[in-house]
Amino acid sequence: MPLEGPTAGKSGTGNPQGVQGTSARGAPARARTNGLRQWYVVLRSQASHYFRTSRFFGLLGFVVLISCLTLGLEFQVGAVAERAIQLGRVSEYLSNFLALTPLWIILAAAFFAGDALSTDFSTGTGYYMLVLPVHRRTLLAGRYASAALATLAIVVVYFGLAIFGASCFFGLGTIPWAKVGVAFELSAVFTLACLSVAFCISAFIRSPSAGVLTTVLALYVGFATVQSTVELADYEPWWSLLYGGNAMAAALDTDFVHETSSPLGSGQYTSVWMAGRVEGMVIMLVYLAIFLVFSLYLYSRKESTG
Repeated sequence: MPLEGPTAGKSGTGNPQGVQGTSARGAPARARTNGLRQWYVVLRSQASHYFRTSRFFGLLGFVVLISCLTLGLEFQVGAVAERAIQLGRVSEYLSNFLALTPLWIILAAAFFAGDALSTDFSTGTGYYMLVLPVHRRTLLAGRYASAALATLAIVVVYFGLAIFGASCFFGLGTIPWAKVGVAFELSAVFTLACLSVAFCISAFIRSPSAGVLTTVLALYVGFATVQSTVELADYEPWWSLLYGGNAMAAALDTDFVHETSSPLGSGQYTSVWMAGRVEGMVIMLVYLAIFLVFSLYLYSRKESTG
């Protein structure tokens, strides 16, 4: 069984406090590394790994490519026409430009967290990692924080490109920085919520590739499909994480409407809901807390069979 937590050394000679004393050969005993220091080491090493992988540069390049193509088409249309399309409001422009933020976050969560824990159980990595004198909760917390840093780095670049476009068409002085800050705050919480779901999937599914695929299918395809079906039946999808994530664009939308009804014909209507800031925040925080607890529970009980 994998060891958990610091060991005390040999029976009868160990120093449980790990602060002072001597070893069997008379050398001073080495001080035990505390949990915070161990967490930082895991965070630093895992983040260094993420920022050097082709996954990070590939996804970052894809986000930059799509954003640059969007900006190129907007420049081709012209500043006057673009301002007219955006109803003359910079916040409308930012809301429309940043509408793909949930998709980029979900892809990043799948790439950085979909296999973050399953590698310890399906490959030989677990035989080296899980026997270290480090609590599994410390390993999970370090990997979780490093995945959040990698994801937020991509989000920051995307927000920067959106602000660049808004500055070109409306002027830097027109940027509603307070609303941009709220949108980024919601993006950060949505990132943590998606990572919690991805870590839970990774702890449950042993195959790393299957974990990545399942994360994308569950967070984007699954939620989008079921949410559309529920809205067609005229019910608010308040239970959907993707629905809560839409509050990011809504925070910048000056024409925000919680519910919009559209006619289907024969006296029938369908409704489309948009989560507000508070509602979206609550939904995301609930997902964050529940799935992070499940992730820790599953990760603590599994054994490596790689």
